[in-house]
Amino acid sequence: MPLVNKGLRIRIYPNKDMRQEIEQNIGNARFVWNQLLQTYRETYQLFKDHGYTRLQCNMTTFNTMLNMLKTEYSFLGLSESTSLQQVYRDLIQSFNKFFKYGAGYPCRKTKRNPKQSFRIQNNKSINSIRVNGRYLYLPKIGDVKFRTSKEYLELLKGSVINNVTVCKENGLYFAVVNIETIHTPIQSMGDGAVGVDLGLKNLATLSTGLKIVNLNFSQEEERIQFYQQQMSRRKNGSRGFKEAQGKYWKWVNRKKNRKTDAYHRFTYYLITHFSTICLEKLNIRGMFQNDKWSPKLQRNGLYQLVEQLRYKCDWNKRDFVQVDRFYPSSQLCHECGYQHHDLGIGVGVWVCPECGSRHDRDVNASLNIRDEGLRLLKEQKNDK
Repeated sequence: MPLVNKGLRIRIYPNKDMRQEIEQNIGNARFVWNQLLQTYRETYQLFKDHGYTRLQCNMTTFNTMLNMLKTEYSFLGLSESTSLQQVYRDLIQSFNKFFKYGAGYPCRKTKRNPKQSFRIQNNKSINSIRVNGRYLYLPKIGDVKFRTSKEYLELLKGSVINNVTVCKENGLYFAVVNIETIHTPIQSMGDGAVGVDLGLKNLATLSTGLKIVNLNFSQEEERIQFYQQQMSRRKNGSRGFKEAQGKYWKWVNRKKNRKTDAYHRFTYYLITHFSTICLEKLNIRGMFQNDKWSPKLQRNGLYQLVEQLRYKCDWNKRDFVQVDRFYPSSQLCHECGYQHHDLGIGVGVWVCPECGSRHDRDVNASLNIRDEGLRLLKEQKNDK
């Protein structure tokens, strides 16, 4: 059975003093990120003016910058040391994505972001992060009460803790505990393959003909909009504003939790019923540039769904294949292979001019994705 890293998200209940410590750590981590980003930009410009094209973006560079900041700003000593070191590790990762993969340039962090966090590394030699009953001990913060399921509690007590990310999100406090544990793969009920066509009208269409409809968030979105209007009409920081803000956060969390729960149920269904799962690679960044698709994409969160499938397939020894996004899965006739080049985006049902087969657009696409995924998987195994 393989060793895997799992992130267990648990709700924590810090007291007033602990909340101040958490806010201090969050603020210091944000401050260090912004200062390192600004210092790197200025140093890079200085190097560029003297003929150097690129400043090394590595641990040594940022560690030196961090030590300079600690000397200049004494309040950084109030933070747990590994939380500040984690900041430049994350910044290096962001720069690597920018230089190597064309991701966006790292941007400054602000207090307006609804999710604020910092990460503490566990010193395993002294077990600096540990679980004491229903309390999680965090360096410089103390024993924080938490609540979770019995399954998670057993995992926390019987596993090695790598690090903990403490975050404040929509007025609530959470700890994401990264543990190293043995994972028992889920037994599959079938050995077949399935093609999954992700969409906007329906969340997903399977090659078996099953269609997964989108969740209806109309009630949550209506209440969210209502309390946003309430907050805009009240003075920031007043009693009425805080009351409306609390109710606003409640509905935002409800919407998020419903979506996460539905995605876990759907991906669990795929993992337990199929041994091979084939998807199409989506250009999500490009789709967000379409004004009509962008609101639906934000509501669906397809990237979250794909990532869930990816790691669950890895943990449970399932084959996960992604078909190239330029593969014409919707245009190809599954029966004869004819390609209908003039098929419009809004056409849901079409008849093949070659063989006369009648196709549901999404089901036909999922069947083609399945067949293409199996072909790619066969090629990969032959190359090995």
